[in-house]
Amino acid sequence: MRRSKIAAVAALMAVGLVSACGSTTSSESPSGAAAAEAEPTAGGTLNLLIGTATEHWDPQRTYVGTAIEFGNRAFARTLTTWSAVDSNTEQATLVADAATDTGTVSDDGKTWTFTLKDGIKWEDGKDVTCEDYKYGISRTYAVDVITGGPNYAIQFLDIPKNDDGSSQYAGPYSGEGQDLYDKAVSCDGNVITFKLNQPVMDFNSTITMTAFGAFREDKDQGDKSNYQIFSNGPYKLEGTWSPNSGGTFVRNEYWDASTDEVRKAYPDQIVWDESLTQEVVYERLIADQGDDKNAISFDAAPVTALANTTSASDRTDIVASPYTRYLVPNFKSKVMSDEVAREALALSADRSAYVTASGGEEVASPTNSLINPALPAFPDTPLLAGESGDPAAAKKLLEDAGYTLPVSINVAYRKNDTMDKIFAGLKEGWDAAGFETNLIGIPAEQYYGTLQSPDSADKYDVYWAGWGADYPSASTVIPQLLDSRSQISEGGPGQDYGYFDNDEFNAGIDKAYAIADATEREAAWAALDTDAVTKYYAVIPMIVDQFVFVRGSNVQGAYVNGTFTGYYDIATVSVKS
Repeated sequence: MRRSKIAAVAALMAVGLVSACGSTTSSESPSGAAAAEAEPTAGGTLNLLIGTATEHWDPQRTYVGTAIEFGNRAFARTLTTWSAVDSNTEQATLVADAATDTGTVSDDGKTWTFTLKDGIKWEDGKDVTCEDYKYGISRTYAVDVITGGPNYAIQFLDIPKNDDGSSQYAGPYSGEGQDLYDKAVSCDGNVITFKLNQPVMDFNSTITMTAFGAFREDKDQGDKSNYQIFSNGPYKLEGTWSPNSGGTFVRNEYWDASTDEVRKAYPDQIVWDESLTQEVVYERLIADQGDDKNAISFDAAPVTALANTTSASDRTDIVASPYTRYLVPNFKSKVMSDEVAREALALSADRSAYVTASGGEEVASPTNSLINPALPAFPDTPLLAGESGDPAAAKKLLEDAGYTLPVSINVAYRKNDTMDKIFAGLKEGWDAAGFETNLIGIPAEQYYGTLQSPDSADKYDVYWAGWGADYPSASTVIPQLLDSRSQISEGGPGQDYGYFDNDEFNAGIDKAYAIADATEREAAWAALDTDAVTKYYAVIPMIVDQFVFVRGSNVQGAYVNGTFTGYYDIATVSVKS
C-alpha cells in the first residue's frame, strides 16, 4: 500500500502479477498451483504477524474484515457462512455452518427458519443452543453498550420503531421491549425463527456476520466482554488477550469436526502478534527466517516493502481489494453542515496524491463511487475535477459563499506511516483551496470506536473510512453507511459516521429494497450512490486498492477468499512440520 510509484511498479512487474487498475479479478503467485497440490499437514504453530491493533473481538461488535475472518473461522460459528476456497480466484458459496442448511424462507420473504446442528459445544463442554443465538443477536440492540458492530438486526427484524427511528427494544440489559424481540426471534428446540419487517431474500447471507453469532448469557459482561473470547469454534484463547500485543489460540477440545465442513483447523495453535508495525511485519515475512516461515499476515504490504517482494515472488499474492477508501464530512460540524463546504472539500481532494502515497497506480486507483467495482451495482461516477482535484475552483466556491479564508477543519484518520503520508498530500490540496487543515491521526485500536462515539460529533469535521460489501450486494453498502434510521442512535452514528440524515435519500433506500428484480435493484443502489456523492456530498470516495500479501515458506493452503472479507482464509491453512 505504500512507497514511490517507480518502486511499486518495479516490484509488481518483477513478480509478474500486475493486473489492470480497478480490476475485479485476482492474481495468483506462481506457487499457487504447487500450494494447491501439497498435502495439508496437521499440527504445528501458525504465526499471524499483525501491524494493526484489534479493536473488538466481541462478535456483536466486530465489523472489521480481519476480525470477521479470524473470529468466524477460529471461535465464533454462525448459522451460515461462506465456503473456503482452493485458489485466490475462486468464488466462495453460501453454506451451512451451525445450522443444518442455509435456511427456509416463507413465500413473502419475511420469515426465515434455521435448525441448529446437534453436537456444537462451547469451550467448557456445554451445548450451544438456539437460545444462545437468540441472546447473542439481542445484544446488538443495546446500542449504548454494544457499539461498533453491524445493525442488520435492528434494520431487518420486525420490531416497532420509536418516532426517532430507534428500536422499541432496548436490548437484554434493560429488558425494555423484550416481548417485542421475543416475537421477532423465537426458539422451538433447535429451530430458530426470524420474523422480518420486509422481504429479505438474502437474509441467509446477512447472518454470516458474527453479529448474528451465539453469545451465552452467563458469560456476558457488556462492554467488558470486548476481548473476553468464549469459543464455540475449533480454537479458544489461552489465557487473556493483551491489546496491542495479542494472544495465543489453542485447540478447543470440544469442537467436533464432524459438525463443521468448512474449518479444517490444521495447526495445533495460532499465535497472534499485533505488537508490530506493518513495515516490520513485511521485513520478517520477506526474510522468511525461523518461526516466520510459518507466518502470514492480514495486513497488506506497505509501500516500503513492495520493491522487496521480488525476493519472495513465489510466496506473494496480489488480489483485488473489496474495499473502497473514502472520506466522510461530519454533518454535525458547523463547517461541513454546509453543502458548499462539502463540495469544496470534494472538489479539492487530490486522489493522485493518495494513489502515489499508497504505492502507485498498480496498487491503487482513484474512484468517485462508494460501491466497489467488484459489485454489479458499481456506478463508475466520474471524478468531479480529475484525479488531482481543482483547488482553485474549490476556493472560489468558498469565497463566493462568503467564507473568510482560511476555513479551519479537523480531519481524523487511522494513523500509520503510510496514512501520515497520504493525508499530508491531501492537506496540500485542501489548504490550497482555502481550508486550514488540522490532521489528527488516531491509533488503529481506537479509531472506529472514536468515529462512533457521540463525543466525537463536535470534535472532527471530516473522517477517513474504508468499507467493503458484507456479501455480494450493494444492499450491504448504501443502507449500512447512509441510512440514518438504522444507524444513528443515542449511542452514536453507527456506520453513518457523518450523521447524514436525509428523508429523500432514506425513501430511495426503501424503494430499492422493494424492487423484486435483482438487476433493477442493484441499479437503484447505483443511483443512490451517485446521489450521495454528487448531490449531497455525504461521502467522498477516494480510491480502490489491491492487496499484496506475502506468506512464509512453510505455509500451505493459504488462499485469499475474495467473497469472505478479502484476506487469507485460515480455514484451510496448514504449516509444514
